[in-house]
Order: sequence, then C-alpha cells, then structure tokens
Amino acid sequence: MGTNRFAGLTQFAASMMAAFMLCAVAAHSAPKDPKKVLFQEATEQMEKAKAAQADIFSPVNFKTGIKNYQAADEGFQKGLNLNDIQKKLKMATVYFMKSIETTKTVLQEFKDCVKARSDALAVEAPRFRSKEWEEVESAFYQAVQSLEEGNMDAARSKSRKAERDYRQIELEAIKANYLDETRKILAEAGKSDVRKKAPATLEESETLVAQAEKLLIENRYDTDQVRLLAKEANYEARHALFLAGKVKQLEEEKKTLESVLLDGETPIQKIADKLDVNVKFDNGVEQPTDEILQAVWALQSSIPPLKQEIADKDAQISALSSRVADMEKQLGTLKTKEESLSKLIEMQRVQREKYERVEKLFTTSEAQVLRTGDHVIIRLYGLSFPVGKSTIESQYFSLLSKVVDAFKEYPECTVVVEGHTDSYGTDETNQRLSMERADAVRNYLIATSGLDAYRITALGYGESKPVASNETEEGRRKNRRIDILIQPEK
Repeated sequence: MGTNRFAGLTQFAASMMAAFMLCAVAAHSAPKDPKKVLFQEATEQMEKAKAAQADIFSPVNFKTGIKNYQAADEGFQKGLNLNDIQKKLKMATVYFMKSIETTKTVLQEFKDCVKARSDALAVEAPRFRSKEWEEVESAFYQAVQSLEEGNMDAARSKSRKAERDYRQIELEAIKANYLDETRKILAEAGKSDVRKKAPATLEESETLVAQAEKLLIENRYDTDQVRLLAKEANYEARHALFLAGKVKQLEEEKKTLESVLLDGETPIQKIADKLDVNVKFDNGVEQPTDEILQAVWALQSSIPPLKQEIADKDAQISALSSRVADMEKQLGTLKTKEESLSKLIEMQRVQREKYERVEKLFTTSEAQVLRTGDHVIIRLYGLSFPVGKSTIESQYFSLLSKVVDAFKEYPECTVVVEGHTDSYGTDETNQRLSMERADAVRNYLIATSGLDAYRITALGYGESKPVASNETEEGRRKNRRIDILIQPEK
C-alpha cells in the first residue's frame, strides 16, 4: 500500500513538473505557481460566474461547478492523480460557463421578475419582511431550477408568481421603511406642541402620507411616485419637529422678529460671497436669490462649451500626434498633414459659430443647447404638454419655429425627435406617452420646416434616460422633455 502511495505521489509530481516546465518554456519567463497554472481557466470562469451573480440566477449549475472545483482542490492538496484533477477542473469550467449562459437566459426570460426583485432589495425588503422574503426567494429559485431543467412552462408560471410576491413585499417594505416611521413621528408630534408651533409643515406631512397610502391602493405597480411621496412625508414630519423646536427656542430666547429675519439673510449672504455676487437685502430676499440663481445658471451653462472645447483640443492634439509620427517616417508629407490640421481647425471654428448662433436663438427658460462632436442637441425645457396628452398647444408654436430656424444652420441635416418622461406612471404608459409626444413634434416640424419627412424621425424613451433626479419636482420637470438631435450631413 505504501509503495502504491509513493508511486502515485511520484507520478503526480512528475506530471506537475512536466506541466510546469511547459508553461515556463512557453512563457519565456520565471516559473509560475503550478497550482495557479493548472486551476487558471476554472478560476477565471468561476470569477466570471460570481460577477454575473450565477449563484443567484443559476444556482444548480453554479453549485455543481463549485463542487467539482473544490474536489479538484482537495485532490491537489492530497497529491492525487493529475488526470483526475484535470477532469474535475474541466467539469467545473463547463458548469461555470453553463451557469453564466443560464443567467443570461434568466435575465431575459425573467426580466420583469428580476426587476421586481431588484426593486424590493432597493427598499430593504429582506430587513423589513425577512420571513416573506425567504419564502419568495425560495419560489424564485424554484423557477430558476425549472428553467435549468428545461421546463419553461413551469419556470414562467413560477416566475410570474414570484414577481407578484416581490412587488407585494416591496410595497410592504415601503410602508415599513417610510410610512411606519413617519406615523411614529406624527404620533410623537401629536403628543407635544408641534401642531401648535409648526402646524402647516405637520399638516403637509399628514397629507403626503394620505396620498402615498391612496396611491398604494390604487396602483400597486407604480411604486416610484409612492416612494417619493413617502420619503417626502417622512422629511416633512422630521422638518415639523425641527421647526417646532426652533420656534420654542426663539420664544425662550425672546428673539425679535427683526433678528429672526436678519438670521435668515446670513446663509444667503454666505452663498453669494462664495459666488462673488454682491447682494443687498433692502427689498427682501427674492432679488438676492434670483441673482444667485442667475450666477449658478451662468456657471452651469459654461460647462458644455468648455467640455466641447476640451474635446476639440483633444482632437487637435490627436491630429498633431499623428502628424508628428508620420513626420518621423515621411518628412515629405508635412505639407499634406499641415493642410489636414488646418482644415480640421477651420471645420471646428465653423461648427462653433453655427452652435453659438443656434444657442442665441433660445432663452435659458426655453431650451438648453448642447453640442456633442458635430451633433447639436436642443433640450426643449420650455415645451410642455397637458397631463397625459401629446397635444402641442398654440403658445409653443413660436418656440418650435426657433427650432426650425436652427435647422437652417445645417442644410441637408437629419433630425431625431426624442420624447422623455419622468418616473411617475408605469413604464408602459411612459413609453407610449413619450413616443406620442415625439411623433407630435415630428409632424409639426415636417409641416413647418420644409425638411423631407424621411429626414426627421421620432423616438420615445419613456423614463429610461433621465437628465436630472426624479426625487425632486425640478428634476422631474427637466426629465419631462423633448430633445431635438440635429445631425449635420458629413
């Protein structure tokens, strides 16, 4: 028995040394760790499977891969036959790759269920509804296992049920995460003098709670607005507690109304000082606030041109670098390269002038004009539609006529009209509405611009491409927009 054991070890050592020597010779480098070389492919596939979350979306295949990988590792530690270890590693690699492919299928076939699961995780459903979460996770794994076994009908049926359960848990977690805490704060406020000292803010919180609860009942699948209302209600409840405490402090300190107003001017003055804006408060705080906002807008507006200027300079540097490299090879082509660079700089100058003329067509409240390479985007913040409709009202005809004027800077251009919405409403509703609004603008531009219909296309993106946070009213206003993408002829 000892002799056989020794022979096995000797065979293993010889095999490993041979594999090791081959790798060292092939790499023309210092010797590598034999185990690392042997396990490399299986390890790489295992890491890829982990990154793809195959342990969640293809648990059977992933576990089988892990089992073979661990068996190979144990065999290596014990010095077992190299061929047996390689077989285990090959099996591990195959199952890891299979788990990655299955994960892709799951993410496609179960995309609604996966989205529901992700949304539930985002509101910490496992923390607030741990028992229910374990149950629905088990149901989801059963759906995945049915898919792995090739039983698609059962997999889809189980996936739909899991999706409904994830959505239900998500709503319950939203209530627990935001509304339950808010109710506790409101109950605490009701026992103190908050209602007396900060009645309007407290009432606002109560109204928001009621609206959130109403929406949860009416439309359980549109959680974006509910989540925002619940968070805002929570904020207003805590805001009311703070304000009540502040009012009480002012009363105890017997502060005059004048000193309170002066204290209110201080933070505005600090912001103005940082922006180097000279503000005065002899007519109240509205004018200083407007001046600060104008300064901020001016700074924001300067960013896109600076970015484009950097991009232009990068293009010039790239052209110069290419020219220098060519000069080292062929000095005779210097004149040609210089002409190419001159043409590039001239083309960029013409594009900048066109862009600046388009930018001057619009006020800051009407649109933001952006430039990405040769393309120009007119972001029509000033164009609004009636709620849930795609009718262009007559008051916006003059704004759209400016868009038509912008087209004149780019003869033979093609145009893409993009419709976008905020996150309120279902994905399907927002997609449909954004497409209808884009179509309405496209039809108007075809009728008034003189461009051939085939040059103007419309696309609806729904809520999928926000440019601002959907957590605020201002952000949602910016996300409800029409973008006009002008693509000059090459």
